[in-house]
Amino acid sequence: MSPAHIKFRGTRLTPVERPIFFVGMPRSGTTLMFEAFAAHPDLAWFSQYFNRLSRFPSVSVLSRIADLHPKLRRRVERSDQSRRLSNRLRVGPSEAALAWERYSGARFHTDFLLDAEASADERDRLHATVSKILLYHGKPRFAAKVTGPARIGYLTSVFPDARFVHIIRDARAVVQSLMRAPFWKDTWRLREPAWCGGLRDDELATWERLDRSPVALAALEWRAVIRTARQEASRLATGRYREVRYEDFLSDPHSVLGQLFSFCDLREAVAAHALLDREFELRDMNRQWRDRVSGPEVDLFDELIGELLGELGYERAPSHSP
Repeated sequence: MSPAHIKFRGTRLTPVERPIFFVGMPRSGTTLMFEAFAAHPDLAWFSQYFNRLSRFPSVSVLSRIADLHPKLRRRVERSDQSRRLSNRLRVGPSEAALAWERYSGARFHTDFLLDAEASADERDRLHATVSKILLYHGKPRFAAKVTGPARIGYLTSVFPDARFVHIIRDARAVVQSLMRAPFWKDTWRLREPAWCGGLRDDELATWERLDRSPVALAALEWRAVIRTARQEASRLATGRYREVRYEDFLSDPHSVLGQLFSFCDLREAVAAHALLDREFELRDMNRQWRDRVSGPEVDLFDELIGELLGELGYERAPSHSP
């Protein structure tokens, strides 16, 4: 019996067909793009209320409120804005780290999970939970955002027909943003890898040679997230994996959104495009890294990730070395 039709505690579950996972390095635009995508009327998602009360999937019935009127849906706020209480109370999609930890274990958010599959218990729990989310939210498809390592192998072991949308942003902008992000700056992530099992021995040796530079570490992790996602996708998700540059979304958001709907076998959605126009302030912040990065750091980026940047279509900055 396939995971899509598994029985859980004697109850036949609603099939979970072609779930969609947005993946990518933190500070790559994943939140903005996923929020717009998740406004599709056929999609259920984990809400901030389910994240706090993950023992009770029935709380997802509150997510139906977001469909009643645009003002009842949580607005997307920029990371540099203060969070208003009135907005925090409105329902909206959440990455739901606490919920993933409950159903997949702590390693889901601490490890690359390369060559790892979900245990039978984890598969049952995850499938049963998403099935209930679909039921209580009243939607036919499920979508989620998972930042950091893509974990394609693990997620495919639970949902064999899952789609993966990998959001990629210029690493120099990502690293500069991470150095200022509250969840990254002044934390242990500056002194050791944020996730286990992703950096190769030669990459760790390079980091040591560079005096364990936090900037170098973040750049190497950006490269590892992209490298491992591509490796997993080529082995396990052929035809079910799509890369999207955040900069392309900023340049033509409606076109990219429509392409993603098509890739995920979803109909066009006026509501999602309307939300994009009404709620989103799209600004290309990549220019800031050029103002903030010193000459030596430019050379550091070029040494560590210059080749991959060029492969992805990003301009390599001229060297500042004498």
